[in-house]
Amino acid sequence: AIGTSHGAYKFKKKPTGEVLKISLIEEIHRRLPDTHLVMHGSSSVPQELQDVINQHGGALKPTYGVPVEEIQKGIQHGVRKINVDTDNRLAITGAIRKVFQENPEEFDLRKYLTPAREAMAEVCKARMIAFGQAGQADKIKVKSLREMVTFYGG
Repeated sequence: AIGTSHGAYKFKKKPTGEVLKISLIEEIHRRLPDTHLVMHGSSSVPQELQDVINQHGGALKPTYGVPVEEIQKGIQHGVRKINVDTDNRLAITGAIRKVFQENPEEFDLRKYLTPAREAMAEVCKARMIAFGQAGQADKIKVKSLREMVTFYGG
């Protein structure tokens, strides 16, 4: 596993492959080509999601996450799990803040959780496309619960 810190505050300026040590990922992949790597703390912390929060009462300090193009380089060299939850949290928080600022009397969670889920779904969709996951569902071989128990030694 490799990566940065979890959360939104990773870098004060846009990081490069040198800061992220993409060369280390390449070297690990060269030496151990069948090893799947994990990138921790790899949310990209998009400026547009920060802006939505700050435009609706938030006070996020300027910050940068891991650029999607750097994650894509990692994927080319064995990264198979990418932790990007902060991007989802930013999308959810921005959507909820927007609803509450525009409708301060609102209390029905369906009115703010629906746009929050939609905002998160857009982030997930964008990441699945960027990371090459889109269109892969037909390659998943479904196993029964019994098969899973046998597979995992239960």
